[in-house]
Amino acid sequence: MFNGNRILNILVAIFAVIGLVTVLGAAGMTAAHSSMMHGMRSCGQAMHLWQNGRDGGSGDVR
Repeated sequence: MFNGNRILNILVAIFAVIGLVTVLGAAGMTAAHSSMMHGMRSCGQAMHLWQNGRDGGSGDVR
């Protein structure tokens, strides 16, 4: 990639691998979350119920 600069090539490769792992991890977590929660919009209802303290859960701080 960069002719004659081996250290720079190694650094670029390391950062490329770190970036790839980060992107794939974020995509995997998003896919797993939306699969478990049956879509991305269901979180709003869960947070609304949690904030209102229904069912006496750990969100009932009043």
